[in-house]
Amino acid sequence: MGKQWVRQEIKRDIVADSMTNAVSWANANQQKTLGVAGAVVGALALIVFVAYQYNKNRETAWERLAFAQSYFYQGQGDKSIEQLKEIETQFAQTPASGFSTLFAGDVLFRSGKYKEAAQTYQRLIERNRPPAAAPLALSGLAAAQEAAGDCKSSMDSANQFLREHQDHFLAPQVHATLARCQESLGMKDLAKATYERMVVLYPESYWAQWAKSRNK
Repeated sequence: MGKQWVRQEIKRDIVADSMTNAVSWANANQQKTLGVAGAVVGALALIVFVAYQYNKNRETAWERLAFAQSYFYQGQGDKSIEQLKEIETQFAQTPASGFSTLFAGDVLFRSGKYKEAAQTYQRLIERNRPPAAAPLALSGLAAAQEAAGDCKSSMDSANQFLREHQDHFLAPQVHATLARCQESLGMKDLAKATYERMVVLYPESYWAQWAKSRNK
């Protein structure tokens, strides 16, 4: 009992001494203490401000992307592209920037500007931000290259997609792009194999029926 009491008293003395020393140091170094406290408060204020600005920028970027999409669906493609480019550069650190690049590629593709669309998709793929947009851009790139008549590059993009995103919902469409390009380049055996793979992978689907109709 005596030893336990001694240990408790020693602990109390150590804590008391530590508190006394801390108070004494603070009183003797009041300017330094205030300086440290001010630095901590300043750092916290900066963190809060940065977080607020980031969230505000995110919201603004999404709003502007919605406007850009609205312009396109109203038939104002040029105005949509202009808005999308501004989002990509002015809000580069936000997820909306990547999706604005993706949508710009789609706008260019639908406008028949396939080479420009391919370049836009490629820019997003290289940036890889946000990651969720990468497979969409790669699929778009393969389609744009095919539409531009560059089937060799389209096959490379399609094969890359199928290696990296074989379970993605766009995989059947990319298989179709690959098969068409193989057929276009005279690779009939490869095209036949791709059609047959589509039937196996996507049975009872539109793509299986489409592959069967092509594989004759």
